[in-house]
Amino acid sequence: MIHVFIVNPICCEAEFAGKLRAKLEKIPDLNYYVFSTRREGHEKDLVELILRYFDNEELRFYACGGSGTLRNMLCAFKDMKRAEVAMIPYGSCDFLKVFTDEPGYFRNIDAMIGGEVVYVDYIESNLGVALNSVSFGADTDLLKVGEDLKSLGIGRSHFPYTIASIYASLFATNKSYDIKSDGVNVSSEKVTLMYFGNGSVIGGRFKLGINDIVDDGMGSYFYLKGKALYARFKALRCSARGEVDKLSKWADIGSTKHISARRTNGSSFYVELDGELTTTTELEAHIVRQGLKFVIPKRGV
Repeated sequence: MIHVFIVNPICCEAEFAGKLRAKLEKIPDLNYYVFSTRREGHEKDLVELILRYFDNEELRFYACGGSGTLRNMLCAFKDMKRAEVAMIPYGSCDFLKVFTDEPGYFRNIDAMIGGEVVYVDYIESNLGVALNSVSFGADTDLLKVGEDLKSLGIGRSHFPYTIASIYASLFATNKSYDIKSDGVNVSSEKVTLMYFGNGSVIGGRFKLGINDIVDDGMGSYFYLKGKALYARFKALRCSARGEVDKLSKWADIGSTKHISARRTNGSSFYVELDGELTTTTELEAHIVRQGLKFVIPKRGV
């Protein structure tokens, strides 16, 4: 097997790639490569190149970075079972919270190299794949404002997104969408936030999903209708505390395999896929059951 590490130097700690190479050199008979991304979306190009070059080889890819690093890597696969996929988490890695709340659990290189492969669900959409979540509404406002602040050099690390979360809570606009869940009309009302998840957590700490089983072919939906400010804060407070049982008082929640959405007026809107923003006039997304070979750490290493 060939072990391929894709390192996002913006997410990882300083000199991570060099330290990783030094670590891997000491592992006997390990066939490996380490690549560092040089631009946004570079993960996809690197993986496509490696898949072509090692067409008949057994491969395991490690995404070293955040959720966006992993998603960009997954976008390179035409066949999601073509190779094994692992995550060395730095930054936001919400999907891993279905396994553990301790990020160090997935940072043990020896345990990951000897790790066990499990088949997990993923989300397939007309906008590409996602492993953890697809959503729109207040959270896409948050991401857009956070990116704008970051590009202006206002604050570092998570600070721009903290400011953006306050903005989104106070000023995110409610817009009218036509939404279907498993083919059934959910609403054509104004929406504050619509979440479709394979995992259960978004934004690092907000638990919106009622289903955190990632191999059953089902996803979760969280649908917050156009609410007043008080209801928004109550829903966010419950989700931040992990009080999913209380969310139904403020939002519609449940399980589903497929969602579709469009703006009632036909205009475009932002959609978040594992923390990455894109725009569309229509969204179609569904759960693919056990469609990805995902690596979890070997116990006791």
